[in-house]
Amino acid sequence: MTIKQIIRLLWKNKFWIFLTPIFVAVGVFFLTQNLPREYESSTLIFTNPTSDRGATDGGVVRMDFYTSNNLFDNLTLIVKSRTTIQEASLKLLAKHMALPEQVDEVLCAEAYLDLKTHIPSSLWKELAVVNDEEKTLQNIIENLQNDENSPIEYLLREHEHYSINKIIGRLSVSRKFSSDMMEVKYSSNDAGICYHTLNFIAESFMNGYSKMKELENINTIAYFQNQLSIAQAKLRDAEENLKGFMADNRILNYYEQGKYLDIAKLEHDQDEERSRRLLSGTGYNLEQIEEMFENFDQRQVIIENISLLQDEIVTRNLKIQGLSVLENQEPQIKNLENEIEGLEKEIKELSDELFKNSNSIQGVQRETILDQWLALKISFEEQKQALEVMKTRKTYLLEKIDEFAPLGAELKKLEREVSVNEDQYLSILHGLNMAYLQKYDLEMASTQKLIDEPYYPKTALASKRMLMVIGGMLGTGGLVLTVVLLSFFLDSSIKSGKNATKLTSLPVAGGWLNEEAVSKSVYLDELHNNQIKLFYNNLSMHFPEDGQKIILFYSHQKGEGKTFLIDHLAKELKRQNRSIIFCGNEEDTKKVSCENLVIDEDSISNPKKELHFWEETLTKLPHEFVLWELPNIKEKPFNYSLINKSNVLVLVTDAGRSWTSSDAFINNGITEMVKTSHLVWLNKMQGDELEDINGEIPKKRSSIRTKFKQLLS
Repeated sequence: MTIKQIIRLLWKNKFWIFLTPIFVAVGVFFLTQNLPREYESSTLIFTNPTSDRGATDGGVVRMDFYTSNNLFDNLTLIVKSRTTIQEASLKLLAKHMALPEQVDEVLCAEAYLDLKTHIPSSLWKELAVVNDEEKTLQNIIENLQNDENSPIEYLLREHEHYSINKIIGRLSVSRKFSSDMMEVKYSSNDAGICYHTLNFIAESFMNGYSKMKELENINTIAYFQNQLSIAQAKLRDAEENLKGFMADNRILNYYEQGKYLDIAKLEHDQDEERSRRLLSGTGYNLEQIEEMFENFDQRQVIIENISLLQDEIVTRNLKIQGLSVLENQEPQIKNLENEIEGLEKEIKELSDELFKNSNSIQGVQRETILDQWLALKISFEEQKQALEVMKTRKTYLLEKIDEFAPLGAELKKLEREVSVNEDQYLSILHGLNMAYLQKYDLEMASTQKLIDEPYYPKTALASKRMLMVIGGMLGTGGLVLTVVLLSFFLDSSIKSGKNATKLTSLPVAGGWLNEEAVSKSVYLDELHNNQIKLFYNNLSMHFPEDGQKIILFYSHQKGEGKTFLIDHLAKELKRQNRSIIFCGNEEDTKKVSCENLVIDEDSISNPKKELHFWEETLTKLPHEFVLWELPNIKEKPFNYSLINKSNVLVLVTDAGRSWTSSDAFINNGITEMVKTSHLVWLNKMQGDELEDINGEIPKKRSSIRTKFKQLLS
């Protein structure tokens, strides 16, 4: 949509666009003559949500943008909650009913009389306690609880000043910039009601919020106390398990005991190694000494032999002594002495041999070596026994280590369990202490304070009457403008030549103005001449240089103006002194001012008869131009053989109608079958769209409008 089209569309609907908002503005002006005056009061509350302390965070809450906004949203919802508003509304009602008489500073006379009409006098006397708002409030609450259909319930639901929904609708809660201040505003048509309602709302909010925080704190303390008992029991159980484990396994200090076992095993290994080395040396020395005792048995044999020889010598000496007494025993005695001498020689030889066996090679006596062997033998046996003891002790140490080693993991597990339970216990204890601190803080001072008390509004707010008038006018104007623009985009009519070519895929030969809505300032004669000349010029491009020119006209629907446009074309051809003839039914021939030929559609309804009629009748006509209006395409079949013998086929269509899918289907079929030139002639076009085809419409214009039109062009 171009700027030119927008301006044309707005100019075309100028009366709707400008007059409708004016009428609406005038209507709003008169309807708002008796608007009630509004009074507004406000209060500023220091909420301090960003300094609120938690029970488990050490008294500090990390605040960010989203947390702060969330806290203020919570405060806003508390202010606008049904409980807060209902409490304030009931307090206001109690104040009004406790008055001994109407007071303008509390409520106006009209509001006081209106309240009395809603509450029966008997109920009023029952509930109202003069100058005692607290007692009156208690009576109202009891009546509301006991009677579901009480007038009080109606006031809370429907009344202008006491209705919960209407109070919420007039209540405004907002945060002052990014501070901890919350501004609460309330407006009403009565200054006293406005002031007292806001005062009661602020009071109810602060009391309710403080009670809620105290209740939260009490719940927090109860939670921590319960969790502290659980944590304490778990810690005691863990400590008892650790104590029992250490007692069962006789553990005084696992790490010191483990270190002692490790050192004892190391020292035992060193002692065992040392003993093995000593045992090895002692065994070697013992082997060396025992090698010296290899001839010990032979020495014993020599000693025994010497002893036997000595016994033999003693025996022979005794025989000599006995023979010496006798006479003549000298030879025997000589023999015995020789024998003794031989035995002594043997003893001497055995003694020498015994001497050799009784001394070592090194010259050491065998007795000394024997003492050394005995000492080494005793030492060797002692060392062997010591190694056996060491083996037994090593086995004991290894068994103790094997027994003690797995205890470390279990002990570590139990110690870790005690540590975790202890940390949990301390953490819960810390949270409980912080909860008590917060409780004392809430008891000492509330975090909500009224910075600005609600004020009594003595001056009414500025009237919004003109704002409503201007808003109504602008809103209506925008709505009408939107409807006008939507009507353009939602309009499915053909409208323009460009759109006609897009829909039909056919070139536009010309257009004709919708003369039913033509302005009196339009020069019709000049316009008709321009329109028909343009159409003729576009047709002439498809005429043969010599011979008869045959032009066929058809439409998809009735009443699209074929005969009307053919009449104007016939007049133009007559002005050019061309010989023409119009062919059509009897009714249409009466509307065209030229020579005509009535065609009986029933007699040539058969395509063969129609083609024969064409060849036998029309081709023999002496006229230069033959204008033939084909019957309605939906009532009579199309003879494409006949159409293809013409020079031009013209589709006449109403630019103001919608181009439907059935039109597109028919047009596609005709376009595929027609071989001759096929054009579109648009009828009943709007002036703005016609100018895009035919040029500027000749009409009377002011100089300003002419210059403005030139700028747009």
